[in-house]
Amino acid sequence: MAKKIIEPTIPDHLPVGDFEALIDYEDPILENVLIENCTIQLNSVRNVEFKNMVFRNVQFDFINIPNAYFKDVLFDHCQCINAEINESALKQVSFQHCRMNGVSFGDSFLEDVQFNQCVLDLAGFAYAKHKNVRFDTCRLREADFYENKLKNMQFDHSEMTGVRFSNTSLKGVNLRTSTFEKIVVDTENIRGAIVNSEQALGFLQLLGLVIKD
Repeated sequence: MAKKIIEPTIPDHLPVGDFEALIDYEDPILENVLIENCTIQLNSVRNVEFKNMVFRNVQFDFINIPNAYFKDVLFDHCQCINAEINESALKQVSFQHCRMNGVSFGDSFLEDVQFNQCVLDLAGFAYAKHKNVRFDTCRLREADFYENKLKNMQFDHSEMTGVRFSNTSLKGVNLRTSTFEKIVVDTENIRGAIVNSEQALGFLQLLGLVIKD
């Protein structure tokens, strides 16, 4: 049984805030606030911290925030296409109904992170480490998990055609409720993946076996 993922701990009745009025670009730390119905730009801003807060119906444009830190944050119906969130840490973070095409979490650490009904086509997770991470009913076409470390990674009812797991072990990763026409994975790293019978036939063909009845 997969370990339960810890939900973000967010105070009830957060005050609504104006992002531009609250953010200090010299010391970009924001917490205990609801940001909603706005557009945010953060280009080449390092060491951003977001804690105990909610972003709702926010469009993130030109986002490049290396070394960011997220703790107990909910993103609800947000858009962050082609955002660069590399070398960052996310703990107890939830993305709900978000468009995240092309987002990059390269060389980041994700712990107790959930993506629910999100679009992550062409998302990049190169060299990332995941602990207790779930993609539930997401679209991840051609997402890239190059040289990742996966611990309790869950893909539930997601569309994964073209996903790349190069140099990434799928041991213990449950793929059986998700769908894909093909995925890219090294043959030595398939061992221990949890798949359904149809997916198993596809992996046998990947191993070069000819199946005949």
